[in-house]
Amino acid sequence: MVDRDSRGHWTAMHAVLLTWNPGPDDDYVWSPETWEREVVDAIEANGPVATTWGVGRHVNGIDPGDTAFLYRQGPHGRGIVARGVIRSTPWTAPHWDPERSRRGAATRVVDLELVEAVPLAEAIEVTELEMATPEFPWRKVYSSGRRTPPSVTERLLHLWRLHHDDG
Repeated sequence: MVDRDSRGHWTAMHAVLLTWNPGPDDDYVWSPETWEREVVDAIEANGPVATTWGVGRHVNGIDPGDTAFLYRQGPHGRGIVARGVIRSTPWTAPHWDPERSRRGAATRVVDLELVEAVPLAEAIEVTELEMATPEFPWRKVYSSGRRTPPSVTERLLHLWRLHHDDG
């Protein structure tokens, strides 16, 4: 859950990191061009973008209203590219991999509303995240749905606000 304190700063007990690895061709879910058009520009023109996102095995403690950050990973760069709000508890959906889905595999997802996003070239890079929150293992986030502790969340919200407002 995200809220504003008396000074107008965002506050939250925890945030949920939703990981996105766009794969070797840099185009799984969105290519850099479709990301900018379908998310960044769409949010600016029309407001939040609704989607679903996998949370892996992390299903406890993820609730509607929780702040989420989309953490892009992989060989094309790591960093935070969007802030959103989780709109559901985790639910079961067909697996995102079409082959596994055909075999009946399922995965856990949440409804997600992306409310702010930046072009991929303007992501908060992992080195900046490590400087702001050195106690958090940014290079060892292996699955989606991981919660950040309150102290990391507060600094992450502050960093996002500074980064996004400057963008």
